[in-house]
Amino acid sequence: MISDQIKEYINSVNARLMERFDNREKLLLMSRELIRYCGETVSLSHRGEKERALKRYQDAIKKSKEIEQVVSNFPELLYGDVGTAFQELAEASVVISMYFGEKLNLASDLGVPDTYYITGIADSVGEMRRRVLELLKEGKNQEAEKTYRIMEDIYQTLWNLEYPKSVVPGLRQKVDALRRILEETYHDIFLASLRISSDNVVH
Repeated sequence: MISDQIKEYINSVNARLMERFDNREKLLLMSRELIRYCGETVSLSHRGEKERALKRYQDAIKKSKEIEQVVSNFPELLYGDVGTAFQELAEASVVISMYFGEKLNLASDLGVPDTYYITGIADSVGEMRRRVLELLKEGKNQEAEKTYRIMEDIYQTLWNLEYPKSVVPGLRQKVDALRRILEETYHDIFLASLRISSDNVVH
């Protein structure tokens, strides 16, 4: 009977489905840990705490490798929080390289899919804006302008990636947001330069 065949099939795949479910739960937990490690890496970098930032970054890479191992067995689970976690790792890699001159780990170094690495690069520009504002507050305008030029270069590079949404999901929206970030950052640098000119005139 057809119902017997279906029952036999369901029984044969049930163990695999249970394994998939267990690994999905494990991935969600590991992904949240990776997102937290990456967030801490970025925060510590902004505060200039190099040793702690590098330590947390290594924790993030280690956790990413664990995630990669699970995903290699269940590639269909690479979505949602897992993808976001890989994206956050890419962003943290750019930030830590920017602050401390560390070698930039690329997608192939980290085992991160290119699509998530690219969108992570886009997100890192927002952190660069934060860096620019910190530098302007400290009166380091030339350094701020140098960071701004990096932001511009990244924007231009990503803008040239004319792929459909299905190839790099979410990239077009991020690039549009980057345009606004660049405009705001340029305005902040311009105002800072006016203040310096004004101070020079007063003195």
